Amino acid sequence: MGKSKLTKPEILWLGVIFWAVAFTACEAPFSFTFETRLQNWQVVSDAIISLLFIVDLIYHIRQRAKEKNKDMTPGGRWTYRALLFVDILACIPFDVIAYFAGVSHGVHFLKWLRLFRLVRIVKLFHFVNSLKIVPKFIKMQMFLFSAIIAVHGIACLWIWVQPPEPGLDITTAYINGVYWVVTTLTTIGYGDITPITNGAKLFTMVIMITGVILYGVVIGNVTKMITEAARYKEQANEKFNDLQLFMKHYNIPARLQTTAFDYYNHLFTKRLSNNDQIIIGELPQALQAELKTYMNMKLIKSVPIFKNCSLPCLKEVASSLEQMNYSPGQNIINIGESGEEMFIISHGVCEVLISDGNIVATLHDGQCFGENALIEKTTRNANVRAQSYCDLFKLQKDDFLRIIESYPELLTGIEEITRRRKTDR
Repeated sequence: MGKSKLTKPEILWLGVIFWAVAFTACEAPFSFTFETRLQNWQVVSDAIISLLFIVDLIYHIRQRAKEKNKDMTPGGRWTYRALLFVDILACIPFDVIAYFAGVSHGVHFLKWLRLFRLVRIVKLFHFVNSLKIVPKFIKMQMFLFSAIIAVHGIACLWIWVQPPEPGLDITTAYINGVYWVVTTLTTIGYGDITPITNGAKLFTMVIMITGVILYGVVIGNVTKMITEAARYKEQANEKFNDLQLFMKHYNIPARLQTTAFDYYNHLFTKRLSNNDQIIIGELPQALQAELKTYMNMKLIKSVPIFKNCSLPCLKEVASSLEQMNYSPGQNIINIGESGEEMFIISHGVCEVLISDGNIVATLHDGQCFGENALIEKTTRNANVRAQSYCDLFKLQKDDFLRIIESYPELLTGIEEITRRRKTDR
């Protein structure tokens, strides 16, 4: 089974190996095809990449040793040993050997062996695919990387199968090769570059068939990625359309329509989808509770009181919040009652009224009220009433006192907001 998550050092090391493999995948076929003269920078880069591959090989051997009690079929052992042999070959610095052997163009046999390093591409992709969680941007990078390497490799093969005209410089020959690959794989085929030898013709037929298959695969994968990215947006649009038809069929007054659409907009802005609870519904209760904590953290991060709070503090607050719902006209707190909690508005509009019934403030999403009761023993000095359908989160005083014992920055945030409001009066 694949790992669910990589540590930061593992991610950093994977990135280093990725670029080493990418460099090899570009440089090795090019040098092999054009039989370029061995340069000093190639010798240095070959030594560095070999060293990186040796360290990576040792790391994976040690990881395998830790899992030696893991069941492995005879076929699996044979495959592991074969890949281990190829890995060892990939670690050999063939350019360094050729350089010290005094062969400036390298030894043709060594150049063949050097191509074994390309097996690292397969292993790298297999490792990434074995991970349970792979971010989309990594998938996209791997897709683009695969396409570039495939075009580059096929272009080098084409030049090797059908050598360029005598006197043509390497840059032009390579560009012509890439041009031929792109026009052939995309099934355009202008015909300005055509195969001459029998081997080149057979190779072209293979690439044509491969291009048709790849064309379908690429279109399918791109469509899938776009569809997945827009899936919840499409669900939201369907919900809005259904709601619009409902309103029209039952002649719902414009005021209620506005309220309903506003609430739906809130749901699809604050949540991934309206199936959030269903998505985590089959998980254990303890795990559900922790996931809901992170869902609440998304809301409270934007509240000024919590802007200077650490992540552990936010997590404690989020896990202590209790969700409350109020209808228009319903009182949330009343003048004269003892204050034992504060409220955070997730969605809706609340009115603050003084004793004579005048509205002195209107509160919206992300704002809070009643926080003074958490730091002082006091009674409420105003009514707060729901003006629309409201989703609120309530934080009890007992939970607040428990949290500030470990995270005093929360108390600082509450005191700052309270002091500011007293100054504004």
